[in-house]
Amino acid sequence: MDYDLVVIILNYNTRELLRQCLLSLQPQTGLQFRVCVVDNASDDGSADIVVEEFADVTLIRSARNDGYAAGNNLGLQHFGFPDRARARHAMLLNPDTVVPAGTLASSTSWMAL
Repeated sequence: MDYDLVVIILNYNTRELLRQCLLSLQPQTGLQFRVCVVDNASDDGSADIVVEEFADVTLIRSARNDGYAAGNNLGLQHFGFPDRARARHAMLLNPDTVVPAGTLASSTSWMAL
């Protein structure tokens, strides 16, 4: 396994909410994790802020909005799920979420019990 956790954020036209969500993930410590944003054909510049402001975040630009399940599946497939998973855990996170400091580490340690 490469990571303790991978975080997939499915986005559609939530530019400012996505920015706040990604900012809240930056100070997370205590585990190895990666973030992937799947943008479902937004037209509000959401994908552009990922490229411009969050170089460590993987961006998948979907050409069309195929919905929640299909978008999340793109992110999970990027990290090798289900057969070649590169992480022990995966989190599907909505872009309107702000993650308090320490949440990812405490969540994964609880899941490991």
